[in-house]
Amino acid sequence: MDITGPVVLISDLHLTAEEPSGLERFEAFTRRLQGVRQLYILGDLFEYWIGDDSAEPLGLTGVCTALKRLHDSGTEITLMTGNRDFLLGQDFCKNTGCHLLPEPAEEDISGYRILLQHGDKLCTDDINHQQHRATVDDPLWRESFLNKSFSQRHSLAQAGRSLSESGKRYQSADIMDVNQAAVEKALLNSRCSLLIHGHTHRPGIHTITLENRTAWRIVLGDWTAGPSYMCVAPEQLDLHFEGRVLSLLQSKEDHTLRLHHDA
Repeated sequence: MDITGPVVLISDLHLTAEEPSGLERFEAFTRRLQGVRQLYILGDLFEYWIGDDSAEPLGLTGVCTALKRLHDSGTEITLMTGNRDFLLGQDFCKNTGCHLLPEPAEEDISGYRILLQHGDKLCTDDINHQQHRATVDDPLWRESFLNKSFSQRHSLAQAGRSLSESGKRYQSADIMDVNQAAVEKALLNSRCSLLIHGHTHRPGIHTITLENRTAWRIVLGDWTAGPSYMCVAPEQLDLHFEGRVLSLLQSKEDHTLRLHHDA
């Protein structure tokens, strides 16, 4: 069955040739998007990405082909990088038809003003991660890394992945979740009452009371158990994950949003 709704958002697919079923799942998913006006990818499309020469040696050309086919069918693809694939660049976009979106971004989507982020920069209690992001976001670090040979970059990336997974075993799950004050600050600094992000792998819809308005935080799910996505239409936002659907429905009377759980 095709996915309905003019705009679809996904994140945290963590695609890698080490898990072929994930690649097949994504290719099948893109075929279900025929007729969708726009697809947003909010980071961590790939498990890791070490430069725009990565697709072939990492066995990911099929992902690029699927994106290009979707783009050529008429779907606009907007891509935000995550903490795993922050080196996605203009060559990748040229080959796939994607458009890079800076983080954070305020977008008008189906009549809603929405703040979009990958989400890891909201996890301010995770000091080690924030220090790592500050390092890899430095243009000088990126230039130095990308000037290395592919084999050197690959070795460094593998070592970094091992270190990251090892570190997670000794951290509280709460530390790796978003910080409420950081979320509120991001919304207050924006013109938005909706925030959509990924990264935490904790899909859900949360209400937030701000100084001057009620806001909503929507967390996209990861793809470990299958596709997770959000459809945004003018009067309804549907979050699909783990066989469930959570919806925000817009009141026809006062245009406020209310949460609806599936049966």
